[in-house]
Amino acid sequence: MSWGVPDPFDDVILLVSELVTNAVIHARSSLEVTVRRGEGSTEIMVTDSAPERPVPQAGPLSVDTSPSDGDERVGGLGLALASAIASSWGVSYGRSDKAVWFRLEDQPSEQPSLQSPQVRKGSSRPARPSAWSALDSALGSRLSLPQLLERTVEHSTSALGGDAAYIALATSDETTWEVRAAVGLTSGGAPWRPIRIRTEEAFPSAAPEPGPTINDDLMIARANRGALARAGMRSLVTAPLIVDGRVTGLLGVASTRTRHFGNAAAKRLQEGADLIALPVERSRLAEVELARRASLSFLAEASDLLAGTLDERMTGALAAQLITSRLGRWCAIHTTNDLGISQLTHVVHGDENLNDVLRSLLATLPPREQRVPQALWTSAELSAEGLDDQAVHELARGPAISIPLVAHGRPLGRMTIGKEDTDEFTREDIDVADDLSRRVASAMENARLHERQAAMSEALQRSLLPAKEKEPVIPGVDHAVYYRPADEKNVVGGDFYDVFKAEEGRWCFAIGDVCGTGPEAAAITGLARHTLRALAKEGLAPADIMSRLNLAILEESISTRFLTMLYGEMTPNYDDEGGMRVRMVSAGHPLPLRLDQKGEASTFGSSQPLLGAFDDVGFATETYMVRPGELVLAVTDGVTERRNNNDMLGEEGLLEIFGHAQGLSAQAVISRIDRELEEYAPGGSTDDTAMLVLRFL
Repeated sequence: MSWGVPDPFDDVILLVSELVTNAVIHARSSLEVTVRRGEGSTEIMVTDSAPERPVPQAGPLSVDTSPSDGDERVGGLGLALASAIASSWGVSYGRSDKAVWFRLEDQPSEQPSLQSPQVRKGSSRPARPSAWSALDSALGSRLSLPQLLERTVEHSTSALGGDAAYIALATSDETTWEVRAAVGLTSGGAPWRPIRIRTEEAFPSAAPEPGPTINDDLMIARANRGALARAGMRSLVTAPLIVDGRVTGLLGVASTRTRHFGNAAAKRLQEGADLIALPVERSRLAEVELARRASLSFLAEASDLLAGTLDERMTGALAAQLITSRLGRWCAIHTTNDLGISQLTHVVHGDENLNDVLRSLLATLPPREQRVPQALWTSAELSAEGLDDQAVHELARGPAISIPLVAHGRPLGRMTIGKEDTDEFTREDIDVADDLSRRVASAMENARLHERQAAMSEALQRSLLPAKEKEPVIPGVDHAVYYRPADEKNVVGGDFYDVFKAEEGRWCFAIGDVCGTGPEAAAITGLARHTLRALAKEGLAPADIMSRLNLAILEESISTRFLTMLYGEMTPNYDDEGGMRVRMVSAGHPLPLRLDQKGEASTFGSSQPLLGAFDDVGFATETYMVRPGELVLAVTDGVTERRNNNDMLGEEGLLEIFGHAQGLSAQAVISRIDRELEEYAPGGSTDDTAMLVLRFL
């Protein structure tokens, strides 16, 4: 009989015929023939129901096919043919069945079969290509890491005749492994979702030297009763991915049959693992670098946004929104007040319809500190609180972490992040959350300090200005005052005003501006206001009051702080024309404006030395008669120095506005000037602003 090189289709027919004949003769049971077409190869499996009847040994290839008496047979001709013709072949024994399989590649290969088949002497069979040639070609393409891993598991399944394959990569801390790609382990062709496994699951049979490992029966290897067992896998062969002597990953191929893989299969899988180890590690490092840059970018953006608000509630709301967009499905912020009482302040879920459900759950069962991702509550805890709603249980099943918000050793609250029960926290997620928690805590502390400072500043500012309800009623005079601090609410301004009654028939007014702002300016303001009132009640003339106030400032001030002030006193004019007699001193302050009965606006008075600069200066009292129907306006430089780009309002601009105030009440004059200032320079002033209007009746 001549043994030339047969046609591939003839090979299949011949081998199937021989294996079926063997099964009929030796097993004497029902048979099942499975044909599986893979990439570049065809696999045939003949299964019988008699695992107790072993497959006969493959004898030498012979033309003598006559059977012996009874059930005996000289040699396993079918297995001999499989050994000679097939690319690889093998036998798998199950609990209730036995399978003999072989695989034929579309083109001849130089690689030996998995069971070291005997090749006929003198055969002119052409060399076969490597089983990993297709994968080797794919490595030359610009594939992303997910694409590379998917190609690898697909080729691995085909190369070893397995039913499933997976590849796991070491995480950054190298204590766990992440199964990044797999085929044959999901039902209904569902896409694979990465999962994490422990080191003992990845290497159930640790060896002194990392190398391929064969598990003949996964039901014995307890560590592998996870996704493999659920998918019906019974045997497994794994090969480590090694780069620079370090195990960076694990490639595994599984079969639904026990003892499906031999040493040759392990060797072949290791060849594939060695082929992809370096490209996969390079792609993984590139992915890690991109993730690191994305995390740094996210943290930098979060820092900028958090620094842009000095409101604690806004800080918490912003943090919850940032976290939900990047780290988790939902986020909750608890804040702790100065008394140590915790309060749920912000709840954000990716699905707005679940916000109320989540808020109710967190309010009923506040989360405890938890840095290891896992469910925050057990079913028993939920049931004990009467939380039996399905949506609540679904929320509670997902992994979550709850990180304290601490600044300078003081607890400010808690930040809780949760995911869906099908998702997992990566090590990078936890690191970013931990870093973000410190930034949120710092922003919350700054907001609290700012709010406290603003409250103190407002209280101090109020103490430096007369209360509205205590302003005097001046016969024959309609007066109004106005004060607006600069944009910084936590800084005490240097402008002030005062209107008070010194004695019967004499009323005093003052408007001033301390150089600078803050506590030192407030100290000068308080000194000036209280000294002014005390000296005015002694009946001193305005010039004498200014002299004494100047010395008081020089004696009490520990730093150079100047004060400009317009001070005046009003007494009724008893002549026929009526009105008021005004005695005043303008100590370095912008001169007051006067709108006469004809509607003409002008300044009046003369500028004298400012206060707190020199101790050898003198002041002179100036006296003016103001008639009924006239208006007097006094302002600080926050009005006249109001700017619109490079233009400044100045004294002339204020005179123009004031000239249209004829016939208006004192308060109406204030409102009109404020409106004109806003139209001239929208957005407010960078300096404090104070105004005083006297309308003589």
